[in-house]
Amino acid sequence: MSTLSKPAVTSNTLNMGYNSVWSSLYDTDMQVPQIWGEIVKRYGPGIGLLEFLYMAGSIVPVAGPTKKLFEEGSFVKTIELDAASGVVAAGAALTLHLALAEFGGTTDNSYLSTHDIVVIPAKYIQTPTGTQSTRPSLWQVTAVNTDNTTTKHFTLYALDILDHIHVTIPAGTKLMVTGGNYANGTTGGTPKSAGFYTRLFYCSTKRQNWSMTGSQQSNERYYEKLRGGGTGIFTKASMECDFLLSKYINDDLMLGENVTATAILQYDRDLNPLVPTGTLGLLGHMVDGAMKQYYTAAYQYSDFDDLKPLLISQGVVNRNVTFFCGSELYKQIENAGLDFLKEFAGGTILMKSWDELNVAFKGINKNGVFTTIKELPSLSDPTAYGADSFDDYFTGLGFIVPDVEVTVKGDLEAPAAFKMKNLALGYKNYNGENRTRINKVLPGIASVGAGGGDIAVSTYDDVRGEMLSEYMLIVLKRNQMILVQNDDIL
Repeated sequence: MSTLSKPAVTSNTLNMGYNSVWSSLYDTDMQVPQIWGEIVKRYGPGIGLLEFLYMAGSIVPVAGPTKKLFEEGSFVKTIELDAASGVVAAGAALTLHLALAEFGGTTDNSYLSTHDIVVIPAKYIQTPTGTQSTRPSLWQVTAVNTDNTTTKHFTLYALDILDHIHVTIPAGTKLMVTGGNYANGTTGGTPKSAGFYTRLFYCSTKRQNWSMTGSQQSNERYYEKLRGGGTGIFTKASMECDFLLSKYINDDLMLGENVTATAILQYDRDLNPLVPTGTLGLLGHMVDGAMKQYYTAAYQYSDFDDLKPLLISQGVVNRNVTFFCGSELYKQIENAGLDFLKEFAGGTILMKSWDELNVAFKGINKNGVFTTIKELPSLSDPTAYGADSFDDYFTGLGFIVPDVEVTVKGDLEAPAAFKMKNLALGYKNYNGENRTRINKVLPGIASVGAGGGDIAVSTYDDVRGEMLSEYMLIVLKRNQMILVQNDDIL
């Protein structure tokens, strides 16, 4: 006779209703998880210079690690005095000593030469009757001694024999120069010539990589099912890599420096020591060569009046400029405009509708200069420029850039002259190698669909990727731009 074994009849029926006690005992594993149908990003994207340059179409190719820029200075200039003039009687000679910087390089030549006229401001001149002159006085160079720059001096006489210098012209004063007067039949004066200034722009290389081990891609996750998700961890890893590379480029365009430290070494496949490349960012260009405007406490509406004389000082004819600014400076500009409207318009134009107040300043036309206001959100990023340790350095920072296109003379790889924005991003791209955005997958044994390929470069059960970009920031006519900062930086 066979032996039987019967499992016991199981039951967990209890003397209770389907209440909260029952739910805590039995319903935990039976509940369907309630998942929001979209992946929510806690923090929004920061728009920086990289995105603005793309939106402006200011992207150009470059065909080398450096780009040389030739610049011409102003062909006319003032002269600076090295020593005070002293008082000069009517009809007497004026002797001028020029500052050492007035003499070009290793030569004893200066801008001022024989027969030139120096224009003396009226405040230093007295008329024959002993009263203050109301017009400038013209003094012509009659002789230049041949000593070296430390003792070289110029002899001048007033065209009007009655003019005399009653108030000493201080050392360091800069005086206007114009062409002299000539008698008919005489010889001419000395020719003038101007050279060139050069600046080099350097490429910078930024990289970011990602990796994932085998079996990660084939795990089913909510990531594939939610709006804003992607196709597995491969999508997430590559997108984050791309985001970080863009973030690094944005930071470089703002803060980048030319690398001169030789102690920072990296090694290629053949173990050759190499110094990393670096491009000078916009802030560095502005500090080195731009005009400066420092505001006290907060930017005022009247501060826009100062833009025109700054532009005029550098010969900028265009009166349309773009004002890039951090969030704090943007708020100050908005408040300044609001105060102006409240004072002069009584706030009547602030009402967009009966239930909505309209306070938005996208452009300001003041003193003949039309300024377009654009906030740079990246300057407020709490994980970077907006960190507490910076105080309001970046949020109170501003860059004013004239809206002009610059005609650039061609070079060997592009002989024809062409027009480009005065602020441009140049990507290394020539002869079939485009280093704008290199994206390579380095497959191991792991497969991630089409990205894995059929060839492995290692026997590890993983897959990796590398992204690389080589570029330079090109800033033309930076002397025509304006760096705006709070004066507490001084």
